[in-house]
Amino acid sequence: MATDMVTKPSAGRRGRLAGTALIAVAALTAAGCGSNSSTPGVSALSSAASKASEAASSAIAKVKGGVDAAGDVSAGAVTIGSDGKAVTRLKVSNPTSEVHDYTVAVSFHDAGGSLVDAAVLTVSQVPANGSKDATAKSNRDLSGTITVKVTAAVRH
Repeated sequence: MATDMVTKPSAGRRGRLAGTALIAVAALTAAGCGSNSSTPGVSALSSAASKASEAASSAIAKVKGGVDAAGDVSAGAVTIGSDGKAVTRLKVSNPTSEVHDYTVAVSFHDAGGSLVDAAVLTVSQVPANGSKDATAKSNRDLSGTITVKVTAAVRH
């Protein structure tokens, strides 16, 4: 059955999917963390964003037996909460016939497209052939126009 192949991939496929997720998170790190020494604080910001991205990569890498499911996750608009953190609503849609947990990595970007933060969350017990809402929140205070990208998602 096709669903069994999706929910129980071979060890080789799991490795390739985990590698894909890591490459996606690593690419966001490389793309967003250039230094701009002409602007005060940008180097520190890039360093903090890089560390957040590395933590996201590490969290995704720890997921065992999962499959790439970035297409199952969509992100809404970003707002800045009263605590200064960027917040976005995620919708996780599970297209399989079994209940699954998801580990999702998101990246937050400023108006220029530079990476400013990253976060990872686990969305538990997403119903079979159903969906579940979750909230992703930045680790740091952010301001201005912030966008979000789902950089990796693993269904497990």
